[in-house]
Amino acid sequence: MTTLAGTYFSYTEHQNNQQWEQQQQRNTQYWSHMQSIYLREFDYALAKSLAAPTFTDRQAALQSAIESANVILQYVRSASATMNFPTWSSYEWFITEGSRYLAYPASEKGMSLNPDQLEQIQRLRTFAKTALPYLKQMRKKAVDSSSSYIQQISTEMEEALSQLDSVFTSGNKAFNEFLYNQNPYIPLKPGTVFAGETTYKATELAAKAKIFMGEAWNKGVGKQIVHMSSGGIGPEFGEVMDFKLSDTDGKPTSSYIATLSKSGHVLQVRRKGSISEKEAAEQSMDLKQVIAVADTWMVRWSDERLTLVAKEIKDTSIYLTYIPVREQVSIPQMKVVWKFDRRSGVLKSFDASKYFTHYNKTFPIHPKLTAEQASAKLGPKVNISGKPKLELRNDKLVYAFPVTRSKAFLMYTSTPAQALAKALITTYNHNRKGSPANTFAAGCFDFCVPILSHHFFFYLFMSPTAQHRK
Repeated sequence: MTTLAGTYFSYTEHQNNQQWEQQQQRNTQYWSHMQSIYLREFDYALAKSLAAPTFTDRQAALQSAIESANVILQYVRSASATMNFPTWSSYEWFITEGSRYLAYPASEKGMSLNPDQLEQIQRLRTFAKTALPYLKQMRKKAVDSSSSYIQQISTEMEEALSQLDSVFTSGNKAFNEFLYNQNPYIPLKPGTVFAGETTYKATELAAKAKIFMGEAWNKGVGKQIVHMSSGGIGPEFGEVMDFKLSDTDGKPTSSYIATLSKSGHVLQVRRKGSISEKEAAEQSMDLKQVIAVADTWMVRWSDERLTLVAKEIKDTSIYLTYIPVREQVSIPQMKVVWKFDRRSGVLKSFDASKYFTHYNKTFPIHPKLTAEQASAKLGPKVNISGKPKLELRNDKLVYAFPVTRSKAFLMYTSTPAQALAKALITTYNHNRKGSPANTFAAGCFDFCVPILSHHFFFYLFMSPTAQHRK
């Protein structure tokens, strides 16, 4: 019985291998055929551009070559998945750099191209003419040859292409000037958020970044240098500076990049690269320990003490959200989010952009009515079950009243949303008949949120006149 089972398994395994081999052959045949078609079109378009009688004809031909190159590149990148081939570095390099470079001569409006442009186009034609015979051979042999033989042809093509003069782009001044003119660097104007604040020199900002990063940066031995680059993350912040750490040879000594405003505020921290299993196993931290680490960072980040309002564990990360609470009023718009690795406690990212987006905003934190005056507006059919809480909703200061279901709610057996609407109407009608604050009662309810099956929250707007809400 065992022999029969083994024989059957070997047979099915052989069949599966055969099917896989046949599929590989079909993929290779199709792939090499499509490569040949588009590479011939690529070469033809380049030849046509060199013989074009006008610059418009030349531009059209070069644009056609760019389009063919982009299609070829898509097929190249799918080859490793569909045919289990090794990466074609030389082939892919020629196509990628060729597509980038050809936009430069395609922009030329003179009667003729300059010598450098002509030379690079000839190099691309040489590349196409060298690769085409190998692709043709692969297409023919894919029908009746093994995958190892096809890979041998692929390797030979790579070796032949690696001997060619590559497209010259990295040190090509004229080409790089063309690229720069396509997307010139425009320094950002001062942002509105930090307008009027004292700005600092790059060296002073680097020192602030190093203080904030603390042990996350100051672990290496020997002299460490803070490197700076400028850019922007939003028009409201103006120009910002990215800082990273390296040794005297320029080798990075930290995975972190800290982003600061020119007035010295830390906006973001990003960590490049993943956390290794070894690094994760070196130190295990629970939620309480991670919160303690975040609190230490918060002390270095700002003089304003923020309150932890949300903790979330998701996959291998712990998310902590802090917001300011000013005179017992929470301001969720100004949130600061920390992301830590839950295995090691390593900081993954820090984002205070939401906090600084509302940095200059004045939020209302002093109600016009007391809690007692506000509760009196609700009417006798609303049973308040606890102390109201001041909150900011849509930038307006409101009282949130916890209430239990009143007689008005018990009168209806429709859906919760309909019952809630009818209860509001009942309370409103009652207030219209007997309450002196008729106008306020007619519009005081923003909405109700079911918290439990029998609990609701009423949100009452405190407008400046205490008679209506906008």
